[in-house]
Amino acid sequence: MASGDDGSSSASSRAVPGSVCVAVGSDGAEGELTLLWALENFRGGFKYCILHVRQPGEAARQNMDEILDAYIQMCNQAKVSSMKLYAEMEDVGQGIVELVEQHCIRKLVMGTAATSHYIEGMDQLKSTKAMFVNQHAHPSCEIWFICSGNMVYLRESRSSTSYPYIATSSQPVSSHVQSGQSTAGSDNSGSDSSEVADNLALVQFEHPERSDESSARSPVPAVHQPPSSVAEGINSEELCEQLDRAMSEVTKAKREALEELIRRQKAEKAAIEAKRKFCALENSRAEESSQRINNLKEMLEKERERCKMIENERDDLQMLFENALKANEELSAHQAGEPSSLNSQDQEVITKFSFSEILEATENFNPSSKIEEGDYGSTYKGFLRHTQVIMKMMCSDSSQGPSQYHQELHIASMLRHPNLVTLIGVCPEAWALIYEYLPNGNLEDRLNCKDNAAPLSWQTRIQICRDTCAALIFLHSFKPHGIAHGDLNPQNILLDANFVAKLSNFGLRDASFSSHTTGDFSAESDVYSFGVVLLRLLVGQAAFNLDEIVQTALDAEELDTVLDQMAGPWPLEQVTELARLALGCCGMDISNQPDLQSEVWPLLEQIQTLCEQAPSSDRSSGVTRQSWSSDRSPGEEHTQPPSYFLCPIKHEIMEDPLVAVDGYTYEAEAIREWLDGHNTSPMTNLPLDNLHLVPNRIVRSAIQEWLQINES
Repeated sequence: MASGDDGSSSASSRAVPGSVCVAVGSDGAEGELTLLWALENFRGGFKYCILHVRQPGEAARQNMDEILDAYIQMCNQAKVSSMKLYAEMEDVGQGIVELVEQHCIRKLVMGTAATSHYIEGMDQLKSTKAMFVNQHAHPSCEIWFICSGNMVYLRESRSSTSYPYIATSSQPVSSHVQSGQSTAGSDNSGSDSSEVADNLALVQFEHPERSDESSARSPVPAVHQPPSSVAEGINSEELCEQLDRAMSEVTKAKREALEELIRRQKAEKAAIEAKRKFCALENSRAEESSQRINNLKEMLEKERERCKMIENERDDLQMLFENALKANEELSAHQAGEPSSLNSQDQEVITKFSFSEILEATENFNPSSKIEEGDYGSTYKGFLRHTQVIMKMMCSDSSQGPSQYHQELHIASMLRHPNLVTLIGVCPEAWALIYEYLPNGNLEDRLNCKDNAAPLSWQTRIQICRDTCAALIFLHSFKPHGIAHGDLNPQNILLDANFVAKLSNFGLRDASFSSHTTGDFSAESDVYSFGVVLLRLLVGQAAFNLDEIVQTALDAEELDTVLDQMAGPWPLEQVTELARLALGCCGMDISNQPDLQSEVWPLLEQIQTLCEQAPSSDRSSGVTRQSWSSDRSPGEEHTQPPSYFLCPIKHEIMEDPLVAVDGYTYEAEAIREWLDGHNTSPMTNLPLDNLHLVPNRIVRSAIQEWLQINES
């Protein structure tokens, strides 16, 4: 370690009791925080020594003088005695350790890391310099490690180890001691400074950790004057040579001891680091193993619950299977007892036609009788047994034909509803399904006014919405599993002679509901398609971004500008609400879709009541259910009653119309007879909340008025 400018002190003494050394570095801000901490925590007569180890260099020396003067000024402002102790050495940590040993320092305050590295709650040393000082400083020195003005770690002193009085070695560490100015008291400042300077002189002592090694390698006793008898026998030249040799041996021994110490320190550091890594690895493996064990336990518990559920389901299915076998045996026995009546009942529900009848009805499959052709096959119209029908011919050689035939037959044969196309019969030889004929075609053609057909009035469009909604509610509430239409669009909505809407091609995509997360056809997809149909009926024209057009018009409060004007004057208030429900159906978030039964159906009923109360002048625009169909002459106007005049059960004009809790109007005799044996709706097949019936005076008055007009 190089010497300073002012020379070194040589007096040998211990550190002054009540003195605190504050080690500061080149970072002025961090050093100020460290000194401030010492000033706040050591009061009552403590004397302060500003300790600094600089690396060799003129620039570092000038910068150090300015920094140390600033620290002395802080002590003067705090009215405490202070002094500077500094030295030069390449290794700063080693320099601090040697200064502690030379000057018998018992209280040392030093930083442990830069301010930016401080973390609240930090209790470990971060810098290599601090860890070195902590490990190698004399045990009698108590050290406070500070970071960003907060104490991070305290190394307590071991009172059993003290600094011994021994003579200085041949090469002590050179340091400088300068007293600072203090305003604590003019009378005592000089004596205090000289006392601190005298008591912080250079002292060489034996470190407890290295005393044995040093004595073993090169025991160097204190340097004394030789006895006079020996001095007389040895001349001065020999004495100098012996002294040089002794000094060389001491220097060599110290260098070897220092190298050995450094090697040991490196080995200890490597061992500590290896132990730390090993412990961290062991902890990591233990945590990972514990986590895996917990995960396996959770998976095992879930699998146990799943197995239990599967066992319960298996028991339930076994019970159902046994009940089904029992019911099948009973049914077989019943069929064996009454074969003729069951066969006649089947014949009444599903009529079988021969292949020759199909050929005659289609005129040997004349292309003029063909309505459409698809992947499944072709559709023809014709007369079977003096009844106009639709014949759907499946392609027997296609992969979809037979499977679609059986699925469609199964679904259509078990569903009966006024708003579903009725299956009349089948022809197994031709893979043909025979449906009722609906003269007004599909909704797509009517909206496009195909073949110059008259436009649909808004009343008729509302009724088509109502019919479609009723059919979907019926399908979705079918027991034991709801049925999704799967392909709802204007082409699959057919219109009879009275413009009653009936759904076709229902249940062909999937016989029962599927999860909406899989993307399969489901009730949610039906609601979405229903919203698109509503928008088509309101606007009239098809468009890719129909929902955006209607939403923009609603936001601008200009819905009337996009409504189909050929439908007549719309009831704007109710239609606005209907448009909002339609947009809700078309939304991508299925959780916000409106419920058909509780939200859409009541609004359609309200608008339907408005249609019934509308004067005849408001219903004169376009084709309505009160007007004649396209196949009738003008002279036959008003001869066909509106569909809502007919009882959904008996299909006859009602004399005493009653409204049930499901919202439908029935003939009193028919609905009472139905409710005697059922607690469900004849239209929706859903359970009724109650069996109350309320007279529909509006419909009754309309029927009576219509009857009077037609009688006259």
